[in-house]
Amino acid sequence: MPNTLLDPLIEQRLRGLRLARRIYPPRTLGLAAGGLCIGSALLTLPTPTWVWLLWALQIAGWSHLAYWRAKRHSSPYHAERQNLGIDSLLGGFWLAAMHFNLLPTIVVLTMISLNNIAVGGTRMALRGVGLLALGSLFGMWLIAPGAPPIIPTTSVLLCSLPMLITYPLAIGYITYLQARQLSRQKRNLTDLSRTDGLTGLYNRRFWEAQIAAEQVTESPGVIALIDLDFFKSINDRHGHGVGDETLRELATLLRRSLPPHFLLGRYGGEEFGILMPATTLVQAEAALRAFQQRLRRHAPPPPLVRMPTCSIGAAAKAPHMTSHEQWLLQADQALYAAKNAGRDRIEVAHSATSQSLLDLG
Repeated sequence: MPNTLLDPLIEQRLRGLRLARRIYPPRTLGLAAGGLCIGSALLTLPTPTWVWLLWALQIAGWSHLAYWRAKRHSSPYHAERQNLGIDSLLGGFWLAAMHFNLLPTIVVLTMISLNNIAVGGTRMALRGVGLLALGSLFGMWLIAPGAPPIIPTTSVLLCSLPMLITYPLAIGYITYLQARQLSRQKRNLTDLSRTDGLTGLYNRRFWEAQIAAEQVTESPGVIALIDLDFFKSINDRHGHGVGDETLRELATLLRRSLPPHFLLGRYGGEEFGILMPATTLVQAEAALRAFQQRLRRHAPPPPLVRMPTCSIGAAAKAPHMTSHEQWLLQADQALYAAKNAGRDRIEVAHSATSQSLLDLG
């Protein structure tokens, strides 16, 4: 089965279907309001019966037929562009059928051009003008209109108001909904670019960027690197599915155990990182100690009997550090010291040396 996230043909079809769905409601509304406007002008003229039949058929069925056609077309986007071309041709015909009555003509020209600009910009608007002219010429050949009425009657004026008022409001509302959708999509893309797909924590790139930003501030700060002890044996014995679930459980426990202003990231594999801004080493040690205790009591995913323990290396920000890489290096060295000292413990790096402050093994 093709992947809809990767297959460009499927993505193109979905975009076309979204366009057709977006155009369907305003086209239906526009035909109703525009039909009232055109009908009021036709009433003032000697209009043939077949014109009235065409008027009724277009109002009642064209928007539904256009939507049905776009949904079933192999390329809904191109089908909808063709539908807009038909809108322009029919609009041109109705200009001639109304004998180019000034007010309804301006209304129809404006609304059809608005549709074309909204979908295809200036280029499609110019194409629409050409099709309007072609439709008008065809209508003039069929109907031979007389002199255009310049001053609209009261009925024509009143019947033009719904189109002038409701249709632009509908287009504005649909544009607003589309802008909200685009904003949500932008936020989702931003979140995806920042987060790790497995755990939902920040990914390494974004997490390190936050460390770089924190490193240049004057407030205290601590970073900690966490490594699950003997995690490889979980993957080897129970499979990567259980391993992945274990990582997700650890991420959930980190979120629940630590203050919300701590920034949590997946550093790589079974390693996690914690950025603790405005935090002293004493405060950081207390938070990390509490986390380790909760990890020991946390229910593991089946078939594990208990959660794996973790080794932690922590480092405080120091004035002599010239880059966040130096800060990370100290935390990394402290983590290796914790693992080499027997695991399941916390090691804290001081500017030049790593000193064991706490052994929880």
